[in-house]
Amino acid sequence: MIVFLPALLPYLVLHAVGMRLATRARYWVVYRWWPAAVAGGACAAVAVHVAVVFQLVRAIQDTPPAVNGLAPPDTTAAVVSAFAQLAAASFFSGVLLLPIAWVIHRRRVARLVMLRRVADVVMQESIETARIVAADLATAHRMGVRVDRETGQILGQTESRYRNPYPTGEHWAFGLMTVPTIRSLQDRFRDVRRVRDWVDKSDRIVQMPLVASAVRAILLAESGTGKTVLLNALIFCALKMGWPVIMLDAKGDPDDARQLVARARAAGHTAEAGGRWNMFGGTPEQITAKLMRLMPPPDGANQHYLKEVRGILQNIQGKTPLRSLEDLQARVQDARPHVRSLAELGQVDRIVDSKTGETAGHRVLGALSVALRPLDPWISPTGWNYGDDAPQLRVVPLLPVDDAQAILGDLLLVGLRHHMSTRLSAGDKTPMLVIVDEFPQLITAEADPGDTAASLFETARSAGMGLVLAAQSAVGLSNDETRRRRALSSGAALLLGRSKDPEETVKFAGSRMRMEASGAAEGDDLRSGRAQHTYVIPPQVVREAPDGAFWLVQAGGIAAFRAMPPEATAPDELADEDAESAPADDAPTGQEPAPSPAPSEAAAGDPFEDQKGLEEPPTVTDDTAPSRPVRARRVVRFVETAEGVAPPRGVARPEPPAPRATSPARRTAIAEKDQQALEEPPTVADDVLAPTEPAGPSLWIAAGAQPAPGTQTGTTPPPPSDG
Repeated sequence: MIVFLPALLPYLVLHAVGMRLATRARYWVVYRWWPAAVAGGACAAVAVHVAVVFQLVRAIQDTPPAVNGLAPPDTTAAVVSAFAQLAAASFFSGVLLLPIAWVIHRRRVARLVMLRRVADVVMQESIETARIVAADLATAHRMGVRVDRETGQILGQTESRYRNPYPTGEHWAFGLMTVPTIRSLQDRFRDVRRVRDWVDKSDRIVQMPLVASAVRAILLAESGTGKTVLLNALIFCALKMGWPVIMLDAKGDPDDARQLVARARAAGHTAEAGGRWNMFGGTPEQITAKLMRLMPPPDGANQHYLKEVRGILQNIQGKTPLRSLEDLQARVQDARPHVRSLAELGQVDRIVDSKTGETAGHRVLGALSVALRPLDPWISPTGWNYGDDAPQLRVVPLLPVDDAQAILGDLLLVGLRHHMSTRLSAGDKTPMLVIVDEFPQLITAEADPGDTAASLFETARSAGMGLVLAAQSAVGLSNDETRRRRALSSGAALLLGRSKDPEETVKFAGSRMRMEASGAAEGDDLRSGRAQHTYVIPPQVVREAPDGAFWLVQAGGIAAFRAMPPEATAPDELADEDAESAPADDAPTGQEPAPSPAPSEAAAGDPFEDQKGLEEPPTVTDDTAPSRPVRARRVVRFVETAEGVAPPRGVARPEPPAPRATSPARRTAIAEKDQQALEEPPTVADDVLAPTEPAGPSLWIAAGAQPAPGTQTGTTPPPPSDG
C-alpha cells in the first residue's frame, strides 16, 4: 500500500480530467524536453519515495519497546511525524509522476480513438482533428516554421536545417512527412503502404523521384496555401538534379518571376524570365496546327474557309516549314519554289475576288496577319523553344486576363504537346520538367482543360518528361464530370492542399472501414453498430488545413507532409542578380540610337573635359517657365530658355546684348570675333563663376559641371537675324 501511495495523485488528476483535454492540439504535442522530463520525474519520484520509506522504517525500528503495554511518551509524536513526512513525500512523488502518467493516459486515449471506442462520437472526431493539428505543428516546429494554432497561418521562420532543396543521398527533398505524435503499439507494428518514388524508406522525407517521367502531378489548392512555395521547391530539386525546367506562370506577376530567377542565379544556375518564343519551330504539320489555333472555332458556316486556310498552309510548306511571318508573306507572294506541284500552286494563286484581284493565299495571309499582330511582343523567329539546352530555368509569366497573352498560353501548351511528340519520334529520353501554374486559365473556351491535362499526362511519361499542373480546385479542371475524372485518374500523383470543396478529390485517396455506433438519446450508452466506408482523408480536415500542409496521393499510398521553406537569400544577392540581369547602358535595344552631335571646334579646348561622368543637366520642356538651379554634388546648373537665364544669387545679371547690324560686313566681323573667342577658352577658378561676354543668350554654369551635348556655352552667338 505504501509503495503505490505516490500513484494516487496522478490517478485522481487524470480521472478528474478524463478525455476533455484530448480535444486540444496542445494535449498531443510532444516537446523535445518531454522524454527527459518523464525519465527524470520518474527517477526522482522513486528516489524520494524510497528515501522516505527507508526513513520511516528506521524510525519504527528505533522506537523503544512498550513498557507494561504502554508506549513511551515520544513514540506517538515520532510515528505521526514519520507518517506526515511520508504523506508529503508521496504528494511530491505524485507530482513528479504526472509526466509518465500523462504519457500512459495519452496512449490509452490514442488506442481508444484508433479503435473508435470513444462513447461520444463528437468527441471522437474532435480528438482525431486535434491529433492531426498537433502532428502538423510538430512537423512545422522541426523545420523551423512558426504556425498559429488557431488560424493555421505561418507567422515566421527560425533556424533549421530543413530547407528546400534538402539533400538525401541521391535524392533532393522538398517536404517533411506529418507523423502522429502519439502512436500505440498497434500503430507502430501495422503495415502502411508507402508512396512509391516520392517518399524515402524511413517514411519521413518527401523527395523528388530520380526519374523525370515519374514526376507527374496535379496540384489542387486554393490561393494562399503555399502552393507557389511548393512549386518553387520542385523547381530547385529538379535544378539540383541537372534537369532543365520551364515554368509557365499564369498568375502573371513579374515580381514572382524576377525573384525566382534571382534565387536560381544566386544558387549557381542559369535562369531567365520571359523572353520571346519561337512559335514557328517544328514540322510543317505542327506549325499548321498552331496557326489554325488562331482561327475561329468551326461552327458549320466557316468550315469551307477553315479548310482553305489549312490547305494553303500545307501547300506553301510542301518542301520546308515556315520560319516566320515574313517567310509566310514571301511564300504567298511567290509560292512556286515552295509548292510540290502546279495544282498546289493553282490553289494558292486562285483568284477569290475578281474586283480586287485578291488570291486565296493573300486572303489567308491577311487573316493570319491580323491574328498574329497582337502576339508580336512575345514571339520571334530567334526566340526560345522547348528543346533549348540553356538556360537551365526559364520562367514565362503570363496574364490570362489579357487576350493576347491568353492566346499565347494556349499556343505554348500546343507547342508543349508537339515537343513531346518530337521527343517520342526521336527517342529522346533526356530528363526535363515543365510546370504550369494556374493551368486552366491557359485553356481557351473551345478546348477543355480536363482533356488537355489527360492527354499531356498520358504522353509525358512515354516522352521521359516531368509535368506538374497546378489549379485552384478540381472543378476548374473541367465543367464536365467525365473529363474531370479522366484528368484526375490519368496516373499522375495528386497533391492536395486547402480547398473549400475537397469531397471530389479526397475520394481518390480511398476509404476505410469504420464502425458506426448507435446510442441512447441521453447518456453514453452504446447499442448496435455497423461497419461502413469513410474517407481516409476527412474533407473537413482539408478545409481547415494550415498554410504549407499538403497530401500526396499516388498508387494507393497517402503521404501527409509539409513543404519545406526556401533558403533565405540575402537582399544584396538579389540586388546583384538584378543588376546582372539589367541591360547595360550601351546594350542594344529595340530602338535605333540617336546620332551623336558632331564635335565643335571648341571641344579641343573645353575646360570641362575632365569632368565627364557627372550627371547631365535636366531637360526643360516648358520654355516659358523660369529656370531654377538644380543642385547635385555642389554643382549649380542653369538651363537656357527663351527669356534668358537667371544667374546665381550674388551675381549680377549681365546687360542684354546690343542689337546686331544688318550689313554683311558687320556680320562677318562679328563672326570672326566670336571665332577668336572660341579658340581661347575662359579660365574658370574653383567655386567662382566665369561670366561670359554678353554677346548673345548666355548659359551660366558653375565650376565642376558639364554642359549637355549640343548646348550653347561660353560666348557662342545666336544666328544673325534677317532684319
